[in-house]
Amino acid sequence: MTGVSVRYRQRGARQQSGVPAVSDVSFSVAPGEFVAIVGPSGCGKSTLLKAIAGLVPLTSGHVTFGSGPETRVGFVFQTDALLPWSTASGNIELALRLAGASVTAARKRARTLLAHVGLENAAELFPGQLSGGMRKRVAIARALAYDPALFLMDESFSALDAQTRIHVGNFFLSLLAESQQTVVFVTHDIEEAVALADRVLVMSHGPGRIECEIAVPLPRPRDYHASRFAVGFDDLQRRVWKALPAPREVDQ
Repeated sequence: MTGVSVRYRQRGARQQSGVPAVSDVSFSVAPGEFVAIVGPSGCGKSTLLKAIAGLVPLTSGHVTFGSGPETRVGFVFQTDALLPWSTASGNIELALRLAGASVTAARKRARTLLAHVGLENAAELFPGQLSGGMRKRVAIARALAYDPALFLMDESFSALDAQTRIHVGNFFLSLLAESQQTVVFVTHDIEEAVALADRVLVMSHGPGRIECEIAVPLPRPRDYHASRFAVGFDDLQRRVWKALPAPREVDQ
């Protein structure tokens, strides 16, 4: 990502005169690297993910992928975004069908993915019959269906309770240890960012810019919870906290 700026158009306005979301953002992510992005509310963290995924038009700058223009991207949102009228398997099958798989191939691949995330017995259950952690695993399996080289994750664990968050976080780390996929992960949780990432990018107030980056040299494999007790974790957390911009005063 080089020199990326995004403005959201207001009705009747030209794009160049819209509301600025992010301004002149540049950073790169190495293959297999886990990068977390933190920053104040409204700084444009989610906009950056959408820019990488091609979901919003760029006002300026460009996004390139080292593996070529056909790089597959998996997007996991804060909410699981599952179709409530479709089964766990059906949600994954739909993603595969949209990618061009046949009905038979999509069904077989969906069952394999569900087994991979420990939900082989939940294939015919609907989202309303699944726990929050199970729904999140289905959402991750759906993203895996595209065989992505890059995972984009937007506050993906924040809606989970603390215990489920630990289980799902460790599950995701175990998947990454096997696949060595690249991840860009947006979170408001500093501890989570340090526990998961190889590098933390800190954004300014909106329109967001990258204020600094902090390397996280904690050894891998990691545990989502136990990493918080590793030597050096508290110091890294303090560095990220100090790098965050001070809250803006609220107009009275």
